[in-house]
Amino acid sequence: MTTVALVGMTAPHSKGWLATLQHLPECERLLVADPDGGGQQDVPEDAEWVASIDDLLQGGLRPQMALISARNDQSPGLGERFLQAGIACIIEKPCGRTSAEIEGLNAAAIAGGTIWAPAFMNRLLPVAQKARQIISAGGLGKIVSVEGRMVTSTVAQRNPEHWLFDKRVAGGGILHWLAIHTIDLIRYLTGLDYTSVGAHIGTLTRSDIDVEDMAACSFQLSSGAVGSLHAGYVLRQRYGDIGLTVRGDLGEIEWPMWGHEGQGRTIWVHEEGPASTGPGRQVIEMTPPDAPGYGGAAGQEFVRRFLAAARMGGGGHPRSDFITDGTDALRAMQFVEAAYEASASGKHVVPGA
Repeated sequence: MTTVALVGMTAPHSKGWLATLQHLPECERLLVADPDGGGQQDVPEDAEWVASIDDLLQGGLRPQMALISARNDQSPGLGERFLQAGIACIIEKPCGRTSAEIEGLNAAAIAGGTIWAPAFMNRLLPVAQKARQIISAGGLGKIVSVEGRMVTSTVAQRNPEHWLFDKRVAGGGILHWLAIHTIDLIRYLTGLDYTSVGAHIGTLTRSDIDVEDMAACSFQLSSGAVGSLHAGYVLRQRYGDIGLTVRGDLGEIEWPMWGHEGQGRTIWVHEEGPASTGPGRQVIEMTPPDAPGYGGAAGQEFVRRFLAAARMGGGGHPRSDFITDGTDALRAMQFVEAAYEASASGKHVVPGA
């Protein structure tokens, strides 16, 4: 019997993850625990409440996988405990407050001989898979520029008293919590790494918070391509103005990920690379099936594939055949830290240097 534990019931996506696990046939026994003891009243009848994290690491309650959805200051310590015990983990992004904390998770996975993954499940969206396929086949030629946008609703609408806006707990603001998805997707779609980051970062909201709510970053990729990332908690009337554009010398892909009409499942493609069918613009729409839980069908498939990868074993290394791993979490956080340093110094910074 496959036993899965949801660790954390009070984080923003915990209830969504709970629904994902409830509707996943591969999850035959579902355990739920919270590091602060909260959320027991929300545990459904088909799940088992566990009063202590210690109890999950002992005897018959020990799960094959833990999905950690806790505060940013709690996730690294929790993850290390489970990984050192040989229990594979999915950890809600950003997985920690600093790159040093994420390096600790990678070390714990090696020590425990298992694997872990950040919850970068946007990689599994059908349009993301299609875009990556086109780019990796050379359809856009040499990548020369990238534009990312993660603009969403105001701090006031999101409750400035929430721990997301407390630097001691969250580690940072919109770059940590939301823009990190875009930071990761740029690496995933292009297959390129960040080599230099510049940034202007500010806290411009009228709310009393100590993390950034606005960021404008510039960057260079390992191919020499240049790019920008604009992020902000600023919209007053809709959830998100989110998008990603990748341009090459033989074409481009535009992906409006979220807009006035909701989630974007369409990409606009112009490709003249060797594998293309000829010049011209294509409109590709790929709508995943409806499914309950966080991220819908993509969320369920993310957990399903991770369970399969975990059964294959980690070989004592945090990398695996899964779609994302601890190295991706580390690279994304190194970009964030480079952006903070660049904003403070007025100079471009090499991520991870």
